[in-house]
Amino acid sequence: MLQYIFLSHDVDWRKEGAPLEHIFARKERFEKATLENAGVKNPYYNIPEYMEIEEKFGVKSTFFFRTMYENGDFRDYQDDILNLIKENWEIGLHLDPSSINDINKISKEKSNLEELTKSKLKGNKVHCLGFSEDLANKLQKLGFVYDSSTRKSKDHIDENEMGFTKINGIIEFPITLMDAYLFTYMKISEEKIIPIFEQTLDYSRNLIQDFNIITVSWHDNVLKMKGGRMYSKILEYLTSQDDVRICKGIDLALMVK
Repeated sequence: MLQYIFLSHDVDWRKEGAPLEHIFARKERFEKATLENAGVKNPYYNIPEYMEIEEKFGVKSTFFFRTMYENGDFRDYQDDILNLIKENWEIGLHLDPSSINDINKISKEKSNLEELTKSKLKGNKVHCLGFSEDLANKLQKLGFVYDSSTRKSKDHIDENEMGFTKINGIIEFPITLMDAYLFTYMKISEEKIIPIFEQTLDYSRNLIQDFNIITVSWHDNVLKMKGGRMYSKILEYLTSQDDVRICKGIDLALMVK
C-alpha cells in the first residue's frame, strides 16, 4: 500500500526574520558561520532554500502564511507567494488563534491572504495548533477543503496522529511529525531524526486504512538550526522509498474526499 506524506511549512515569522537579539539568545542552535552572517542573511527566512531543496528531490509542498505578523506585514511576502504559486507550490492560511471562534475574523484573514494569492485558499492550519470544536463548520462555510490543526499527543506518535478524519465536510489531517514537537517534547537529537521517520513509516505500513497518511510540518525558520537543517536528508530518505508519495495538502484532500 502507498504511504502518502502531506508535506508543509508554517511561515511563522515576518519576512525580515527574527530580531538578532532573539537569534543570539538561542545561539546554541546555530553554526558559528550562520551567526556571523545573521546581520546580512537572517537565518529565519528560508523560503528560497526550501524551494531549491524540494526542486532537487522533485517534490512540492504547502506553505501556510499568517496574516498577523508581530512587527511585520504579511504583504511583505507577496513576491514569495506569487513565485511559489507560479512554480506550483500550494499556499494555505495559517489562521491566528484569536480568530478561530469568529467566522468573520476567519473570513477577513482568508480574504486578506487571497488578495496576494489571486486565487481561493483551500487549506488551513491554525497557528500554535489552536482548535475549537466548531472550527471545521466555519471553514466549510468559507470554502475551505481541509484543515491540519490537531494533534492528540506532544510526546509520542501513534495512529491518532496519522490518516485523516472528516469533520462537518472538512478533511482534517492531524500532524504526525513536526520539528518543534520532535525537538522540544520528544527530545529527539539530530542523529535520531531519520530513524524517527523510518519508525513512523514502518508503523504506518502496518495500519489497515484506505489511505495511509503521515502529515509532516517543518517550519520555515528551522532550516538553518541544528535538527531543522536535516530537512534535505529527510527528503532524501522519503524519496528513496518506493511506496512513498509526497503531496501538497489540497492534492491529498481531493484524493481522499
